[in-house]
Amino acid sequence: WVGVGLLMTVFVINLLVETARLKHPGLNEKVLRFWGPLMRSCEVNRISGVAPYLASAALAIAFFPKPIAILSILFLAVGDPVASLLGVLYGQYGFRFSNGKSALGTLAGVLSCVALAMCFGVSAGWMQAAGPLGLLAFSLWAGVAGGVAELLPLEMDDNFTIPIVSGLLSWFAALMFGIPL
Repeated sequence: WVGVGLLMTVFVINLLVETARLKHPGLNEKVLRFWGPLMRSCEVNRISGVAPYLASAALAIAFFPKPIAILSILFLAVGDPVASLLGVLYGQYGFRFSNGKSALGTLAGVLSCVALAMCFGVSAGWMQAAGPLGLLAFSLWAGVAGGVAELLPLEMDDNFTIPIVSGLLSWFAALMFGIPL
């Protein structure tokens, strides 16, 4: 609960700063001078992805078993940037989904999430508990959930949907494939 409290405190502070900068152009200019290089161009005049990132991490920690919370946050921290990077660099070589995401970026996100789940599962001792096929099945299920969560037709930032959707589906998969939590 300490982690949830800290994340929610930072979330509230972030939301206050975001609201203030959007209401006061002078403050927005100062914030953009400092944080601008790290922000997407679409975030200049709207709330950045930091708030949904913090909220989803706090919710994951609060409601999911610890290993699922960690894994779902890793999917956001690693899988989403990998998908974005490869989608931006090579997305023109494949088709795009209706939300603008590229199939190649999504595939890269799925593969990185599968690899994360597999490595996490091995280090957590899940192979001994569920067997190699159980861990592989879990990793495929969880990895696909982590990689495609950004494709859901929800009007929410994928920084929020990735940990929540992948966490719920990974938790279900853990129960289904005998992964000890």
